[in-house]
Amino acid sequence: MLRSIRKDNTSKILKRIMKSPVSRVEIAEELGLTKTTVGEIVRILLEKGIVTEEKDSPRGVGRPTISLKITPDCAHVLGLEVTRDEIAICLMNASMSILIYETYPLPFQRDREGTLKIVYRGIDRAKNMLEKLGRKLSALTVAAPGPVDVEKGIIINPRNFPLSQIPLADLLKDKYGAEVWVENDADMGAVGEKWYTGRDDSFVWILTGKGIGSGIIINGELYRGENGYAGEIGYTRVFDGERYVFLEDVCGEDTVLKHVRSMGFESLAEAIESEDDRVREYLDSIAEFFSTGLLNLIHLFGISKVVIGGFFKEFGNDFLKNLKMKVERYLLYKHEVDISFSAVQEPVIAFGAAVHALENYLERVATS
Repeated sequence: MLRSIRKDNTSKILKRIMKSPVSRVEIAEELGLTKTTVGEIVRILLEKGIVTEEKDSPRGVGRPTISLKITPDCAHVLGLEVTRDEIAICLMNASMSILIYETYPLPFQRDREGTLKIVYRGIDRAKNMLEKLGRKLSALTVAAPGPVDVEKGIIINPRNFPLSQIPLADLLKDKYGAEVWVENDADMGAVGEKWYTGRDDSFVWILTGKGIGSGIIINGELYRGENGYAGEIGYTRVFDGERYVFLEDVCGEDTVLKHVRSMGFESLAEAIESEDDRVREYLDSIAEFFSTGLLNLIHLFGISKVVIGGFFKEFGNDFLKNLKMKVERYLLYKHEVDISFSAVQEPVIAFGAAVHALENYLERVATS
């Protein structure tokens, strides 16, 4: 019991120091911990080289305060985002400075071995760079679509995905000797949004692309649900006029672009700029379908802040206003709903995966 409490307090203190330099007194006040508890944990973090101290310039009369910050070179971590089209890597140090961000396209005809080779290429690129600097790769997180078994490190069964049902975490750990986690891509997008923006509130981050998913942050913490796939908005059942289908079947990027081309446009941007009534009606139908998924999330989790990332950002602000209007029309009761496009640019998912690796790795080192 005491060990569990200490681990929880260590995690809270680490995350607070990761956020920005902070003094021991400020940590105790913000987290509601005793100065003794904070002092003991900080001592261990200092001894293990995870944090360092720096003197702040005095504000008026008195001695300068001493702030704690994460030691930049105490860890180097990698976030690896695997989509159906490409692999993105984000290498960063412990102070969250990005050292590499690169993407590697996957071949149109892709199999398991071919996809793994490109995964290895991305990790090798990061590992080789660190070796030239006299550093090593401490940990990495793979962000992948679909349901994920985070305990076993296995991508369970997203549709048309070549890395399903293999012990990916164990495979990469054996090959690279680093700590490895496998997580859902939308969850890691939510983590990336949280750390990029510095927010500690509750919100849902929606990933829109060929698939549609969401990551749920409650009071600053990622919520997965009992089975690990909370927020799978893409699997909301909607009626398309003929039959019930999944939300991502009617709102996914491939479906939208195929329909746009069937109307004679070469791109989505061209279709939107045309102000064609057919395009306006089609986007309205997308908003109608999508509002059903958002309403389910809002009503089930009691969260009224929604951030949309990915493909839907190309629809523009008129689409966003229409979507918000449809959501507000069917709310359980009238209250403020904040629906916005993410202002964070890529690599939000790969970045979030790297932060996840950093959080977990530092916690393990601190409590080992």
